[in-house]
Amino acid sequence: MTKFYTFILLFLVSLSGYSQQISGKITDLEGKPIPFANIYIQELATGTTSNVDGEYHMDLAKGSWNLHYRYLGYQTKAVVVEMTENDLTMDVALAPQTYQLKEVKVLASGEDPAYYVMRKAIAMGDYYTKQVSQYNNMVYLKGSGKVTSVPRLLKKQLAKEGITPNKTFVTENISKIHFELPDKVKEEVISIRSSGLGEQADPMQFITANLYNTKDEGFISPLDKTAFAVYRFELESVFEDQGRMINKIKVTPKRKGKDLFRGYLNIAENYWNIHSADLKLNLPMTDVHMHQLYAPVKEEVWMPVSFDFHIKFKGMGFGLEGMYVASIKDYEITLNPDLDHDYLKKLDISKKQEEAQVAGLGKQESKILSAKEQKRKVEIQNLLEKDDMNNSDMRKLARLMEKDTEKPKKEKVKEPLEIKIEKVKMAKDAKDKDSLYWAEMRPIPLSEDEKISFEKKDSIEIVRNSPEYKDSVRIANRKFKFKHILFGKTYSYKESNSRLSTPGLLSLDKISYNTVQGFTFAAPFSYTKSDTLGHYFNMNSELKYAFSREHLDFILGGVYRYNGLKRSYLGFKLGSKAVDFNEQTGIDPLLNAISSLHFKDNYMKLYDKNFVSLWHNTDIANGLRLSTALEYANRKQLFNTNSFYITDPDDKDYTSNIPEGVDPLLVQDSKSVSFAASLEFTPRHRYFIQKGVKRMTYFHQQPTFAIKYKQGFKDVLDSDADYSLLQFSVKQEIETGFNDRLSYIVKAGTFLKKDKMHFSDFKHFNTSKPTVMLDGGLSTFRLLDYYQHSTNEDYLEAHAQFESDRFLLKRLPVLNNSLAIQERLFVNYLSHKNKKNYWEVGYGLSQIFLMLDVEVVWSFDGKHHRDTGVKLKFNF
Repeated sequence: MTKFYTFILLFLVSLSGYSQQISGKITDLEGKPIPFANIYIQELATGTTSNVDGEYHMDLAKGSWNLHYRYLGYQTKAVVVEMTENDLTMDVALAPQTYQLKEVKVLASGEDPAYYVMRKAIAMGDYYTKQVSQYNNMVYLKGSGKVTSVPRLLKKQLAKEGITPNKTFVTENISKIHFELPDKVKEEVISIRSSGLGEQADPMQFITANLYNTKDEGFISPLDKTAFAVYRFELESVFEDQGRMINKIKVTPKRKGKDLFRGYLNIAENYWNIHSADLKLNLPMTDVHMHQLYAPVKEEVWMPVSFDFHIKFKGMGFGLEGMYVASIKDYEITLNPDLDHDYLKKLDISKKQEEAQVAGLGKQESKILSAKEQKRKVEIQNLLEKDDMNNSDMRKLARLMEKDTEKPKKEKVKEPLEIKIEKVKMAKDAKDKDSLYWAEMRPIPLSEDEKISFEKKDSIEIVRNSPEYKDSVRIANRKFKFKHILFGKTYSYKESNSRLSTPGLLSLDKISYNTVQGFTFAAPFSYTKSDTLGHYFNMNSELKYAFSREHLDFILGGVYRYNGLKRSYLGFKLGSKAVDFNEQTGIDPLLNAISSLHFKDNYMKLYDKNFVSLWHNTDIANGLRLSTALEYANRKQLFNTNSFYITDPDDKDYTSNIPEGVDPLLVQDSKSVSFAASLEFTPRHRYFIQKGVKRMTYFHQQPTFAIKYKQGFKDVLDSDADYSLLQFSVKQEIETGFNDRLSYIVKAGTFLKKDKMHFSDFKHFNTSKPTVMLDGGLSTFRLLDYYQHSTNEDYLEAHAQFESDRFLLKRLPVLNNSLAIQERLFVNYLSHKNKKNYWEVGYGLSQIFLMLDVEVVWSFDGKHHRDTGVKLKFNF
């Protein structure tokens, strides 16, 4: 959603600069202002947009110019103006658009003529996407908005930060844009300023995105090749604009959902290009309404020249209304030399002339085109002229156009592994331009509210930029206050790029409970420092006191990244703590505390661990990562020391700290020296480099293979551990369709040796037995008992999950309007010696109210049904 907003907000804008100015107001025939109307001069490939009050201004050189005043729903008004040495005032009233019913050929199918128009538009989409190989322009973007409501609990805090209901915030910037096919965008920010929304220029990598393809943004366009499966189309009327007959197409989703548009598309007859769009989106808690207007920037080349975008957000006590308006000027375009643009030229001549031209071109082309290429071009022309195009014809024309727009095939070159981040170039003085500069350069006048917003910001900035104020802020960020002890504090030191974080005595997340330690309080401290060369250092410690056990634990750890490009880390950790036997994937301590205090279910079983460990991770090659760790641990048995509870609905006792069914000898005191190593490989794992650090892409469709080995060494530092474990695994996520994803992970392990083992050395599995889950991902068993399947035998576990926007229940009328909800179908399987094959299958709905997942799960021992459960997961 955020990515799509970025695409919308940054969708082509412009500005102008001459010596004389034309200004005025654009209204309807009743004198009401028309916000965001477009004023365009084709000879100059430039224009501007009116503000929310219908006011506009634009600089023009001396001479005679043809101005076109346009907006959706109104007739275009062409005005010839003579610019002299003096400024000119020109108020314009636009008449409502005159619509008429189109005379159409009624097809035998009886379908709406809109389908004929849309088939042609969709089939031509590949051509119009690639029509221009590169362009330059100037972009002006202005965003303004206000918070309409805030939660009562946050009102005071937000007020301190200057956020109050109905206070207007404005941001604007002017940028130079350069685009090259397929998606290369360079942006240079010439000037930028804000009255409170921040002064960071957003990258314009989505500037080339268009309504022909919005799938990467999470939406299905009405011009997508799959549109007929999810949209209904209706030809409401036609109107004429700038010499072209325009079809007004009503777009209605066949189903409800966050991925579909509704509204109107205006498509030019014969040319089948987008003339304008008036579309809406219903996102979770957000309504989006956008207007997009195209104009001829060169002969037969129509591109966006104005855009306005309105959003309304309401949810979780917050309300927000905002709008963005964009305008563009100084288009410099280069037609794609690899395309045949004659299809459009032929549309401007009569049938006889066209036939003669086609024949002439055919003779000319025959000298340089193969028979196969000539045949394809004739087929394209015939399909473009066809009056009764069906879906089969549309798909055929689309395939032919795609082939026609493909470059000659060369030797296939693999996609580079590094993803180059297009950095936004910021002019040195971009943030230093004064109000006089903006008054001269701004193409869209500010409204009165926007002027007031900037005036307040300017007065505040005078104070904030003073050395005295900056010194006071720096001192405040470092000064100790008593409340920091109560609520915690992070002290920032920008000069050394470091931070120190301290705990808060009243922080509820530092307090926990279990039957072994009773209530506990943790006090973590952390110090971090980094530089621009990719180095990173972190030192952290934690003191934890167990009140019932009357014992103080401590942890001290450090991490140093010494090579950012190889992701090389060296770390250590030492101390003493009470540890879950399933240390890696055991129950969440908070969930165990809740289960214990309210249901007397003390799932977590603990032992005392005094230890020191050293570890190292590095990339051997791209996608190939080696991790190693060496640990010494003195492990001691612990017992329950506390039986406090708040409620006991089942009138039962707490269970022993020895896991049920586990041999007591396995949890007795022992010492261990162990070594672990893992090698993980993802073929062609793509990455990007940021501030000297290599970052791997989070989602990729390549499988990840891993091999892990762990061994306990007997008689080393009195260690009695004597075992070795070898595990193989593979995991992968695959996009199976639009917003559909299939994920799986398979692990198989064998104990090569198991002569002497502590229960913590066993293979444990990730499970979440309580009804409420606070975490849990793909590899989580929902109904498996804690520790009951822990093993030192050969094992195999597998997990598969399918996620979809529309799988089963989301097709029902009641739920298909639940915009954020996704469906999930999953299967988990576990097999090892001495236990029946365990498996479970489940169905779930996720992102209910954006924070809740609900699942129904059935578990089985072999062929026999074992249990049925409902799971609730909170995504805080």
